[in-house]
Amino acid sequence: MLVVGAGAVGQVYGHHLHRGGAEVAFLVKPAHAAELAGPLTLYPLNRPRRQRAQPVAFGEFRVHTDVATVARERWDQVYLAVSSTALRAGDWFARLAAAIGEATLVLLQPGPDDGRFVRQWVPDERTVQGVITLISYQAPLPGERRFPGPGVAYWFPPLGPSLMSGARVAPVLAALRAGGLPARRHRDIGASSVFATALLMPLMAVLERAGWSFRTVREPGRLALAAQAAGEALRVMAQQRGRPAPWLLRLVNRPLAVRLALAVAPRLIPLDIEAYLRVHFTKVGDQTRDFLGTYLALGRGAGLPTEALAKLS
Repeated sequence: MLVVGAGAVGQVYGHHLHRGGAEVAFLVKPAHAAELAGPLTLYPLNRPRRQRAQPVAFGEFRVHTDVATVARERWDQVYLAVSSTALRAGDWFARLAAAIGEATLVLLQPGPDDGRFVRQWVPDERTVQGVITLISYQAPLPGERRFPGPGVAYWFPPLGPSLMSGARVAPVLAALRAGGLPARRHRDIGASSVFATALLMPLMAVLERAGWSFRTVREPGRLALAAQAAGEALRVMAQQRGRPAPWLLRLVNRPLAVRLALAVAPRLIPLDIEAYLRVHFTKVGDQTRDFLGTYLALGRGAGLPTEALAKLS
């Protein structure tokens, strides 16, 4: 198995694929190769509280820094653990697609145009699309002192398996489940995930403006702006996909529902969720802005309301 990207997400996928018996290799930029010179340290947060700070070592993997060396090997599955903006930057993906032969490509990116972009080089019958539901980060977060040293901490939501779809989804699910990574088949996750992303991105933009403070974002007007922008983005994607947004997403896109989620999340998630969102979405801020810009451009082109999206873009 080849995992493209060895950040917090890529390390978790690589670790669990290895646990399931797969031979794992990472493809990274040459500048990041030194970070993979020794065993990686991971902290699975789904373990009992007393065991969460105990490190797990993951060192049985190979590292590639050049697509040319990837082409010399045969691959069964290739996992894309990079952001949507990184996926579309330059020509590296076109070269990778040519190098992996008939391997199954696992597309984990949530962007509205990522599937279309990938299909330029990899046909649908070889693509499995999924969503990343785990929370993973480079530990420790600011102020976090429970871990004995740096590593990747991660948590699988109890009722949130990674949903996946595609003609070759069965072997992918088998590989992930064998290593303990929760995953489940979905009829068409590519069509559904774009709506969830459209709901999430405006809220992240409002949170950023609020300094990543749940207390601040609950001030009058902020949640209303997030809900209005998310509603606009959902309508944009509904027009683009030719189908309504899922009713559940339309239901939860209410200031009261978001307020409740912000109050409950810190009690259920075993990490400082505000600090995590600040670190993670600051790192992928270009992706958030790219998505908001896409919704705005598509909405304006279709003559749909985009007032709130314009305020956030």
